[in-house]
Amino acid sequence: MASVSNAYLHSVLAFLNEQGIAAAEIKCDIAQLSSERIAMQTYVDLLNFGAERTELSLFGFELGKHIQARDYGVLGYLVESCENLAQAIDVLRRFDALVADIGQTQLNVTDTFAHLDWQPLTTDCKQMVLRNTTAWVATVRKILGETLSPHQVSFSFALSAQEIAQLKEWFNCEVITKTNENRISFDKTLLALPFTSENKAMFLALVKLSEAELSQSKLSQSELSQTIRNSNIKHQVATLLSATSNLQGCDQKRIAEALFMSARTLQRKLKAEQVSFSAMLEAERKSRIDNLLKHNTIAQTAYELGFVEQSSFTHACKKWFGVTPLTYQKSLTNKNA
Repeated sequence: MASVSNAYLHSVLAFLNEQGIAAAEIKCDIAQLSSERIAMQTYVDLLNFGAERTELSLFGFELGKHIQARDYGVLGYLVESCENLAQAIDVLRRFDALVADIGQTQLNVTDTFAHLDWQPLTTDCKQMVLRNTTAWVATVRKILGETLSPHQVSFSFALSAQEIAQLKEWFNCEVITKTNENRISFDKTLLALPFTSENKAMFLALVKLSEAELSQSKLSQSELSQTIRNSNIKHQVATLLSATSNLQGCDQKRIAEALFMSARTLQRKLKAEQVSFSAMLEAERKSRIDNLLKHNTIAQTAYELGFVEQSSFTHACKKWFGVTPLTYQKSLTNKNA
């Protein structure tokens, strides 16, 4: 049966809550929230309810603009850690059937353009396609730049002139309707633009972790529960921390969301493994500091390590090494001299 990760449903509910719509008002089957997988029809029903209740004919579009890579859990971390857009598309296509087997994605490259096509498994697809298409562009913009625009966006269904105008303004390109496919077309040179400078070994480790996490969706509920109970949370957290491009905003809540659990549950699981999130975050910061200080200013290093205030970085550095960041940076320079 076609289905999506429950994270998709939660992201819609969160957006509806932001619009002032309480869960009690929602007229669709949300009893599945406790399940790992949600039937595609439940997801479609919720999207259509959102469009009706908010009176937003482009509800999926509005939802897609608010999507963050983190909404995909571990897969989101994987996408954020890709080296370029081509790798990100490949990753998303590989895991598409596991995360949301509600359509087929295909990338076709010509001499000039790359075309990303998505064919849904339902005819009631307007809001779902709008959400997917917009989320793709929104996610890539967050990584490659807010000014990035496709060459053309195509939809298989009809849209009003007002809807097309609204989409054109945000996508900043031509919008075509009633075509044979739902497609995002862009300059093929974008495929090679770098995302981050992540360690390749860590990226491969994250791929392995993602495959294990996402494949759980194919297990029965009892098998899934047993797998989660036996999983090494410490290893998963360490891998996610290591694969993050910078540690700004990388707190316990963020990591818990990526693993689809509450911050309190994560804290309890780590405690059972005799470690705390703060200790793991500190260890990750210390593992990065030498390389960062060799190539960046004190302020930039503090930012990359996730410190909101430079004074907090100074305090941490004194705790770790007994000296200020500047003194420690100079010692690193002298070692290389």
